[in-house]
Amino acid sequence: MRRPVAGGILALTLLAALLFGCAKPQENARTIRVVRNIGGREGFKQHFEAWRSAFEKANPGWKMDLIDLGDSNAASYYKTCVATGDLPEIVQTWSLTKYMVDSDMLTPIPGSYYEKFGVQMPAPYKGQQYNSQGGLQFLGIAVNKAMWADVGVTQPPATWDDLIASLKKLKDKGHRPLVYGGRDWSAAVPLTYALQVNLYDPDPPAGKPSWTQRRDRGEVKFTTDPTVRRVVQKMVELLDLFTEKGVLSDGYPEQQRLFYGNQGAAWLMGCWIAGDLEPNKVSQDIEYWPIPSMTGAPAVFLASTRMQSGWAISKSAPEEKKQKAQAVLEAFYEPQVYQLYLNGEGMFSMARKVPVAGPKSDWPAAQKLFDGMAAGLKAYPTHTGWLLGLEDQPPPSMKWERVMQEILSGEKDVDKLLAILDDEWDRARKGQ
Repeated sequence: MRRPVAGGILALTLLAALLFGCAKPQENARTIRVVRNIGGREGFKQHFEAWRSAFEKANPGWKMDLIDLGDSNAASYYKTCVATGDLPEIVQTWSLTKYMVDSDMLTPIPGSYYEKFGVQMPAPYKGQQYNSQGGLQFLGIAVNKAMWADVGVTQPPATWDDLIASLKKLKDKGHRPLVYGGRDWSAAVPLTYALQVNLYDPDPPAGKPSWTQRRDRGEVKFTTDPTVRRVVQKMVELLDLFTEKGVLSDGYPEQQRLFYGNQGAAWLMGCWIAGDLEPNKVSQDIEYWPIPSMTGAPAVFLASTRMQSGWAISKSAPEEKKQKAQAVLEAFYEPQVYQLYLNGEGMFSMARKVPVAGPKSDWPAAQKLFDGMAAGLKAYPTHTGWLLGLEDQPPPSMKWERVMQEILSGEKDVDKLLAILDDEWDRARKGQ
């Protein structure tokens, strides 16, 4: 990968700061900047507007401004903010909480906040909690029910081999078996699903290090782990059999267009896809299935129930703004706001004291999917993958998609692909 010289890095950093609001502009002293990844997602937009309205109504004279990252790389954005010493007052952290805490950029949230709304406190990092903990986000496989029924598959595949066999049936029947794009983060989804389900214990004994911790200690490597080898072999098989020419240029929006357009049988993507059915008037019958194992374990949904995620308060904000930033996090759990959040993200409630249980929709196909998701969570176990805690997170700038892009470009040498994973991990750790 080519990298700009030092002067180029500085210039790009300053440009990004000006474009995205990390540098200190002449912003209103009574404005709270909030990061949200809306892009073209109507459900996300509805949630943000309700959140803004609830905060501004309860705090006259104050404003809540959106910094919309869309589908941009959050790691690059936040590194720019840290480099300039100025995060927006409220930041959506994703998997970057540890990085921002280690950079001394986040303010701890008191335990009383979680208690007020009945949210179980997430696993602490350095003895503190930093995030709002939005909802139960879980990951699985969205399927076009009619296409799968057409080949006689009406239940989730129990193993990865069953999944491959089912996709072959779909292909032989003339269906596009897999909606997939090779560009950006979404290219890595099948790989990261398989690594989390097969490498990490769902409920590890106290004191047992995770695969992430063992990799950082040098106890394991991608190139020598037999389970990782099997995962990469299956990724080669998956992409070789079920992706079409040109997908290397496609990303998340193209996957979304194809799946919602009734042109694909399966989409490995997170629960948030359900929030787009009503805005996009998607009418086909979609089910959400768990992820099969490669090691003989039961199929599971990956769920981020333990790890700190959601929104956090920037330490760089002045004291008065920190108080109002806390009020923004309080407004997040206002029932109408929280309901719209769960609707847009396809999540279920993590706040026991808020009278909202899960996503709702007046659009029949969307509500049917929401009901099916709720049933699936009762029928199948959840697995935390590497979402155990902040110490178990892979490097935030790890480019998992690079391996998948190499496969699409024709590389099928598993040893070379495994070496890429080790190189990427080490590069990303050094760059933190």
